Amino acid sequence: MSFEKFGFKKFINDAIVEIGFKEPTGIQNKVIPLLKKYSSVIAQSHTGTGKTHAFLLPVINNIKQQEKKVQCLIITPTRELARQIFNNTKELLKFNNDINVSMFVGGEDFEKHTNSLLDKQPQIVIGTPSRLKKLYEENYLKLTTSNYVIIDECDMIFDLGFIDEVDFLLSKINKECNISLFSATLNNELKPFLKKYLKNAHYINNLENLSTNKNIEHILIWTRNKDNKEVIRILTEKINPYVCIIFVNKKEEIKSIVNWFKEFKIDNFTELHGDLDPRQRVIIQKRIKNMDFKWIIASDVAARGIDIDGVSHIISVNLPNDLNYYIHRSGRTGRNKYEGISYVLHNSDNQDKINKLKTKNISFTNMKLVNGELIKIEQKQKKQPKENSALATETSKIINKYKSKKIKPGYKKKRKLEIETFKKQLKRKHIKESIEKIKKAKYIKRREDLFEE
Repeated sequence: MSFEKFGFKKFINDAIVEIGFKEPTGIQNKVIPLLKKYSSVIAQSHTGTGKTHAFLLPVINNIKQQEKKVQCLIITPTRELARQIFNNTKELLKFNNDINVSMFVGGEDFEKHTNSLLDKQPQIVIGTPSRLKKLYEENYLKLTTSNYVIIDECDMIFDLGFIDEVDFLLSKINKECNISLFSATLNNELKPFLKKYLKNAHYINNLENLSTNKNIEHILIWTRNKDNKEVIRILTEKINPYVCIIFVNKKEEIKSIVNWFKEFKIDNFTELHGDLDPRQRVIIQKRIKNMDFKWIIASDVAARGIDIDGVSHIISVNLPNDLNYYIHRSGRTGRNKYEGISYVLHNSDNQDKINKLKTKNISFTNMKLVNGELIKIEQKQKKQPKENSALATETSKIINKYKSKKIKPGYKKKRKLEIETFKKQLKRKHIKESIEKIKKAKYIKRREDLFEE
C-alpha cells in the first residue's frame, strides 16, 4: 500500500515522491490515521522504524496555512534530534511556502531566537524543553494556540531530567490540544505524567519489529584475557565498514577510544557526545550526513534518535544497563533491505545481560580472536551420560505403570522405592563397568610391557 491511501494534500504527496518513500512502515500505518483525526497516541517504537514521519506527515497535512500562529509544538530531548526533525520537516515543505517552521534549542543565540519571534509566530515549533520554556516565560513564544504537541523520545526526556520543563509547557496548552508521545520505554516514573495528560490516548506498541530484524547479525566476541584496545585494533583491521558506530556507555570512555584510533593511525573518524559545543555538533552532523567519516565513536544519549545513513557495522564496547539501548544501537544497521552486523565485546561480567537479550529473540553468533583472526566458536552439545538416559527411561516407565493402575493408598511411596532401587542397580552396574575398564586397561598395558621386553 502506498502513501496515497492517507489522502494527504498534493504538496505532501509530491514531497514523499521527491524523498523516495515507497510504502509506509508499520508504525506509520498505525499512527498516521489517528493523528490525522486529531486523536492522541502513546507509541513505543525504536529508532529506524519511521516514527518521525509518522507524526510529521499528518501534522503538516492538518496545518491551517492561513492562520499564522503556533499550531504544533514538537519537544525533543537533544539538540541533534531537534535539528534532524527540523530538516525532515523542511523536506516535507519543499513544495509549500505558506507553512513556517522554526527550531529553538539550547546553546544557540537567545537574542536571535527572540528577534525571529517579534514579527511572526511559526506554525510549527521544534525545540528542546529548557529553551522553549524560557521563550514562553519571557513572552516571546505563544504556545497556547497549539493543536498538536508531540513529545519525542519521552523516556530520554525523563532520563535527562527535563520532565519538569515539559510538564510546565503542557500546563500552558489549551485543553483541546492533541498530545502525543513517542518513547522506547514506558517506565513506572512516567505513569503519573501519562495519567495526567494522556488519559484517552491510543496505545501503539511497535517494539517487536526491531528486536527480531533478520537483516542484523549479532556477534559476541569473547574477549577473555584480551584488552579491549587489542580487540578494537584487530576489528578495525579485519572489517571494512561503510560506516561503523562504536558505542560506549559513558562519554568519558570516548576519549580512550579516540586515543586508540590515533595510535592505530586511523584518521577518518569522529566522536559524538554531550560535551561537544553547539557549533561542533552542527559541523559534525553535516559531515556525518555527507559521509565524511567511516568510524563514529558515540555515547547512547548523543546518538539517540539521530538517523545516520549507511551504517553497516555496530560495535558495543560494553552493554548498557538499559538493554533497550542495545536494541537502539543494533537497529541503526540492517535497515531497509540492507544487511548489518552488530558486534558485542563479551566477557563474564555481561553474561547476565546477554541472557536477557536472548529472551528478546536476539540470536548471537559466538566468536573469539585467535592469532589475530575472528574464529567462530562451535557450540558443543553436552553428551548425556548413558546412565542418566537409562534412568530417565526407566523412571518414565515406572511412572506410566502406576498411572495405568488403579491407585491405592501408599502408591507414591512404593513408586519412589522402585525408582530408588533402580538407581542403586544402575550405580552398581556403572561401578562394575568402570572396574572392568580399569582391569582391561591394566591387562593391555601389561601385555604391551611384556611385548617390549
